[in-house]
Amino acid sequence: MSDPPGRQPLSLRAWLLLTMTAAAVVFAFDIVTPPTVDVAVLYGVVVLISLRAPDPRAPLAAAVVCSILAWTDAILTHRGTGPWLVNVTLVLVVIWTAALLVSRYMVVARAWVDRSLKELEDLKYAIDQSAIVAVTDTRGMIRSANDKFCEISKYSRAELIGRDHRLVNSGFHAKPFIRDLWQTISSGRIWKGELRNRAKDGTLYWVDTTIVPFLDRAGRPYQYMALRYDITERKRTEERMREQAALARLGEMAAIVAHEVKNPLAGIRGALQVIGARMPADSRDRPVMADILARLDSLNEMVQDLLIFARPRPPRWTKVAPGPLVEATAVLLRRDPLFHHVVVSVDARPEEIDADPELLQIVFSNLLVNAAQAMNGEGEVFVSAARRDGTYTLTFRDTGPGMPADVRQRVFEPFYTTKHRGTGLGLATARRVVEQHHGTMTLDCPPDGGTIVVLQVPVVQPTADQDASGRPTTAPEA
Repeated sequence: MSDPPGRQPLSLRAWLLLTMTAAAVVFAFDIVTPPTVDVAVLYGVVVLISLRAPDPRAPLAAAVVCSILAWTDAILTHRGTGPWLVNVTLVLVVIWTAALLVSRYMVVARAWVDRSLKELEDLKYAIDQSAIVAVTDTRGMIRSANDKFCEISKYSRAELIGRDHRLVNSGFHAKPFIRDLWQTISSGRIWKGELRNRAKDGTLYWVDTTIVPFLDRAGRPYQYMALRYDITERKRTEERMREQAALARLGEMAAIVAHEVKNPLAGIRGALQVIGARMPADSRDRPVMADILARLDSLNEMVQDLLIFARPRPPRWTKVAPGPLVEATAVLLRRDPLFHHVVVSVDARPEEIDADPELLQIVFSNLLVNAAQAMNGEGEVFVSAARRDGTYTLTFRDTGPGMPADVRQRVFEPFYTTKHRGTGLGLATARRVVEQHHGTMTLDCPPDGGTIVVLQVPVVQPTADQDASGRPTTAPEA
């Protein structure tokens, strides 16, 4: 059973020693004085010592001891009759009244404390189920962390305790931002904001954070409690909305590019080919002309990538066997002298799905080219397929070095590239095409190296009145 707030119970041994000593002193005082109200009050004080006892039955035990001592004194001094008996009875009444009141107080107080502690435990349980909680000292060292903190950070509790939050710092926020956070909480004020952290496996996550300083009587913080809520999915949604807005603007720009750049490029290239054909075979300008044509072709490819990404055409659904389509795309890949030594192994049954073969080939081409470039033109790409519950899954795995965590987080962003040349639209376009097929594309880099890309698309594409799983989007008529 718990104890009243503000009181620390004595041990049983300490309580017995203190009670017996106090009772002996009062007994000695009672021997030399007649039993009066003063003696009763002193015995009542002995009973009150039980307020610090570990058990609410202690006042009753103290009352028994005091009663025995009071009667012993009356017998020893021959005060068992006449007015002395009335006085002793008065002493006993005071002793037992005090004992009953103290015992009742202890029972009620402990019941109140137990109820308060239960409410606190329920509140803590509710917070632990919904929030990421950590308590730190004034230096920022983590003193406690709940299960959700361990779950989202991928660190065990033992790895978190005794470390500061730099352990999960992603490096995303500037130093002035972190400095303002510390200045706010160290001055005793509550800080609220959004933080991007890094888990143990390198993945990034966002948390909506409230840091509450706990203050001592002097108004200085002695510890901090951080309450966080995972908002990673919300941030992704916001990012997708920004991407969609950017894509809308990009589509407008693509129309201008198609009119103002692509058509003139074709005319310039044709004119240069005519000029080149008229040059003597031994002309020193022929290599220059060939280089110009190559650069024009590269520019035209970049413009074409931009057009495909910004203004993709609607899919033309037909029955497609993804396995043979990957093999055909691999043949085209190996025609490039840079990728002649890349081996593509396909393990897929000739099953058919609803898809657009031209758009799917764009996806497969981008994935195979990226894998070949990651392996520096030498290595193997394993492609496997599986069909389950109406979903067709294609897995591409290369034998390259994999990707760092920071690159992996941004690899599907439009115009993001780690190459010296390129638009950074390949994987972004591939994912967009997969999404047009009502599917998903995910990327992972296992610890043993390589990169794994998983495509999942429905075997049968939904109609206008069905969702991606084939379920009706409208309720049937009654």
